[in-house]
Amino acid sequence: MICVLTALILFGSVSGKMQGVVTDEATNEPIPDANITILNTDIGTATNSDGYFHIVHVLPGTYTVEVSCMGYQTKRIQDVVIEIDQTVRLAVELLPTLIEIEPVTVVSEKPVVKKDMVSTTYIIREDEIATIPVDYAFALVRFQPAVAIRDTALHVRGGRETEVTYLIDNISIMDPQNGELAIVLSKGIIDEIIFLPGGFDAQYGRAMSGVINMIAARPSERLQVRAYGKTEALMPYYYDFGYGNVQASVHTPLTKQVRGFIAFDAAHTDDWNPKLYVLPHKQRDDYSIYGKLLYAPSGKLRVNVSGAQSRMQFDRYNTLWKFNLDHYRSDMRTGNLEVINVNYTPSARSLFSVDVSRLYTELTFGVREPGSYGLFDNFQFRDHLTLEWPQASMRNPFGVYTRKPYSAGDYPEYGNKSSLVYRINTQATVQLHTYHELRTGFEYSHLDLENFHYFVSNTYDVIDSYHYKPHEVSAFVQDNIDFAGAFIKAGVRCDYYSPDIDSISPKLLVAPRLGASFLVTEKFLFRANYGVFTQPPLYDYMYSLYNLLPLPPYLEDYYKEFVAPVGNPDLNPEKTSSFEIGLQGKVQENVGMTVNAFYKDVTDLIGTRFVSALPVSYIQYINVEFANIKGLEAIFDFETSAFTGKVSYTLSWARGSSSYAEEVYQQYVYDELDTAATPPLQEYNLDFDQRHRVFIQGALNLPFDSQFFVFGYFGQGFPYTPPSPEGKTEERNVLRLDFQRQIDCVFTKSLRIGNRTLTAYAEVINLLDIRYPLGYHYPLISYEDIKPWEFDAYSFQSSYYSPAADLNHDGLITPDELVVGYRELARQTDDWVNVNSAPRRARIGFEVLL
Repeated sequence: MICVLTALILFGSVSGKMQGVVTDEATNEPIPDANITILNTDIGTATNSDGYFHIVHVLPGTYTVEVSCMGYQTKRIQDVVIEIDQTVRLAVELLPTLIEIEPVTVVSEKPVVKKDMVSTTYIIREDEIATIPVDYAFALVRFQPAVAIRDTALHVRGGRETEVTYLIDNISIMDPQNGELAIVLSKGIIDEIIFLPGGFDAQYGRAMSGVINMIAARPSERLQVRAYGKTEALMPYYYDFGYGNVQASVHTPLTKQVRGFIAFDAAHTDDWNPKLYVLPHKQRDDYSIYGKLLYAPSGKLRVNVSGAQSRMQFDRYNTLWKFNLDHYRSDMRTGNLEVINVNYTPSARSLFSVDVSRLYTELTFGVREPGSYGLFDNFQFRDHLTLEWPQASMRNPFGVYTRKPYSAGDYPEYGNKSSLVYRINTQATVQLHTYHELRTGFEYSHLDLENFHYFVSNTYDVIDSYHYKPHEVSAFVQDNIDFAGAFIKAGVRCDYYSPDIDSISPKLLVAPRLGASFLVTEKFLFRANYGVFTQPPLYDYMYSLYNLLPLPPYLEDYYKEFVAPVGNPDLNPEKTSSFEIGLQGKVQENVGMTVNAFYKDVTDLIGTRFVSALPVSYIQYINVEFANIKGLEAIFDFETSAFTGKVSYTLSWARGSSSYAEEVYQQYVYDELDTAATPPLQEYNLDFDQRHRVFIQGALNLPFDSQFFVFGYFGQGFPYTPPSPEGKTEERNVLRLDFQRQIDCVFTKSLRIGNRTLTAYAEVINLLDIRYPLGYHYPLISYEDIKPWEFDAYSFQSSYYSPAADLNHDGLITPDELVVGYRELARQTDDWVNVNSAPRRARIGFEVLL
């Protein structure tokens, strides 16, 4: 047994499983040694003495399975659908015969429920992906019941944005320093999305709320060319946000054993986060390239070599810099991923796999050099030594002297950080027994993290520079027990990480996972799962400014306004204990129902707190926050020959002591809303707590190869904190924004000419042109603070004189004229545009398949 456990290592192949039993139709006795063959593949096996068979590694797709045995009529089962991480069960009866007769062909029946789904699993398939009105792969889950979108952040079942991990073919594409996507890919390369919003298997780590596994396209056996383009230039100026996207891909069979796939994507927009209308300094240009090469010399050995490269760059808008945007922040992220995957299937009952990957990403931000940049031109950033401290001035359209908004100086930061991650994991699964499938695994990651962060000051500049090489190790074992009408998954995961600092001890995490399901009736499945999900801290939380401790005295006044919280390499992992129960089945022949109830207790969340120290006190990351999350999801799906649809309703409560790690620093120090640097540890509605949420998704088949798709969203507004006397914030998030709603639709028309297909797309986002508030807004300058009796008059000889404030151009600025200027400045800096949702947008697109 020790040898077996040593050989079996983490299962991670993007494949499914087929199993079943073969019996005599006349006697119902099991048939041993019956041959099971998946036609047009090299995959096959034979039944054991009890008539059972198992094939643990079958690539996703639709197959015909042939079952034969001497003395019996051969049977072929068509339309057997294999899905990733799912098990197809076949119960085959063979008719005894004394003479050879033609095989009988039957069509596989789609199971009402799949009993191996012990936790909530949402699968977005290729045909659905093509019509969802988004173009980035990571955004394809936005219409799933467990998801709440707050501005650009995606939250799963009440968790923080950083609690979700993104994978491509089981390989993480997350930047371990800040938790952002290291590479950004188009949905055009994706065959399938597997979304796990809770209760995921022990093989998944570094996630507490959800796992989004994007399965990339497999190279086809025949030549395929696809070209796609989309634009919204047809809209009137007010609704045209300058969006355009082009995609192209090619499947190229090189030999019988070697075939490849390559895809390209490029996108441009004048406003990457649309609100009421296009705002300046919000352009974005992205491109990505993805390729995969498959070598399959036999049915037992497959070698995949894949790689991806992407670059995204964009400008930012901030009302604080409204009159000086050319000196505000821009960002550029580049990334690349290389993967070698080897799968070896010595028998139908075992699979071994090795993955070696390299992920590199680099983020640069600061003030970019002025000028226009083409789609493929990288931003050039100003030398950080030339940046100037933001200053009070009169360089605004109203000529009044003010510190905020900034109208002189530069964004006072420049940053460049890179993350290089080498990973190796060996993977396997073995059917040890008719009822037991064992999965276990080991993974090693070596990280090379560099950071240079420059803070401009009007006294002493601050440089946060570090270079660390931490490493992470993980292992797990899981037993999948399939017996009669019940299915059980029992596993445990161990994670170990070392921060590469001699004085800090490494951390070891142990996370048990247990799930079970059984058939209540022939049409309904009950499932329940419990799991502990742990997540090592982001390395930004560990290393930021840590090398500067103790902070020098000159930072005492400067620190609060521009310098971030100090890292803590001794942070413990965050932990979520999650419980879930669910019921899934068929209400009627074409109507399915799923009900999920979940409860999550989140502890050791990272927050920020005041640390008293000499010579300078500071704010540091600490494991101090908590959250309590519970909810209910109900999903109804229906399907007819003309119409398919899904309606989901989510009721949830997300309460805790902090919505994000830097909240105390941001709310109590940076924004100076309260003089207390250490607020009381109390529970409140988190920023992304959305009590009620409904998603509607439908597809209607129309004549002449046309289809109409609709996507509806209705949700209660998110909570917010209103201003209170003297800026105090004793009560957090006591009010809610208005109800949110939006309907999107897509119309497609296909035209087939021989082997070619031309498809036209018409896409309308926010069909009803409904705008709703996304936040609370107020002017940067309070109207109550504009007091004429406190103003002096300025002649043209004064350094405080500005022609823009001299309304009658008589060479003298009076207090009354200053009041007009300050009031207009207050009105112009009320950020009402950025706190309202975007208007209607329409796009047209064309796709050509050859």
